Amino acid sequence: MNLWNSVLDFLLPRYCKVCGRRLDAGEVHMCVPCFLGMPCLDYDMNGLSPAEKILMTERQVVRAASMMQYDKDSHYRNLLYNMKYYNKPKVGTWLAGIGARRLQSKGFFEGVDCIVPVPLSKRKQRRRGYNQCSFIARGVSGVIGLPVVENAVVRDVEKVRQAGLGKYQRWDNAEGLFRVAEPGVLAGRHILLVDDVMTTGSTLCSMIETIAAAVPDIKISVFTLGIVEV
Repeated sequence: MNLWNSVLDFLLPRYCKVCGRRLDAGEVHMCVPCFLGMPCLDYDMNGLSPAEKILMTERQVVRAASMMQYDKDSHYRNLLYNMKYYNKPKVGTWLAGIGARRLQSKGFFEGVDCIVPVPLSKRKQRRRGYNQCSFIARGVSGVIGLPVVENAVVRDVEKVRQAGLGKYQRWDNAEGLFRVAEPGVLAGRHILLVDDVMTTGSTLCSMIETIAAAVPDIKISVFTLGIVEV
């Protein structure tokens, strides 16, 4: 198997998605120096994380954490670009597994019953071919062993892309995006919402408020791969 992998690496070389250097055998998606330099965020159960500060007005939120700082001028943005726009969603699964293992050691997932990815509209998912948040959810599920619930919350409306919008435009654009299609599936549970990048929190807050209005006795925690310093 190792010989076959070496042959494949020779015929079809793989490259670091951060710096572009050719990957050695055993390296996955990133070279070792880029992996070690990843701008990961620590999580402290006794303090407020950057994600919790953004979502602190949502009373249903129990905990919230992001794996790493997202900077559009950093080469690490290429990880999320590959996942989201270049048909490499398994990058998200791999990153989410790394983030979930770090958070699991801190007790972040205690009490969580299931994982709910932020949905795309049917039109956007057909166009892209996949929902990157579903792949992130699978990465978390692979670590903590909880089921991923895909269709309990749906996105009926496709609005202007959030990227490039200002803070207040994002909040206006996020209103009325979601609908709870199967409230009974979520009732009385502690769910983990997963998304790719949190900027102002407008999309997640819209989803949280929609779920809270439709589902009794709900508890919500949040995990994202990246968070933008705003």
